[in-house]
Amino acid sequence: MGVRFGVMGESAAEVEQGLALLRDRGVEVAVRQPVRQLTDGRWMAMVTPKAPADGGGLVER
Repeated sequence: MGVRFGVMGESAAEVEQGLALLRDRGVEVAVRQPVRQLTDGRWMAMVTPKAPADGGGLVER
């Protein structure tokens, strides 16, 4: 199963702040779709969580 996050905001800076908030909370993300403007006042980036290092995080059993 894949997991991805869409981070939306009213400006590119607001989306970047959302990405920074995820990282500050310990969620390591890989950007799959850079910040781009969808319509006036609507910006978005698509990210996926990075896999944990060996021995760390949740693992499938």
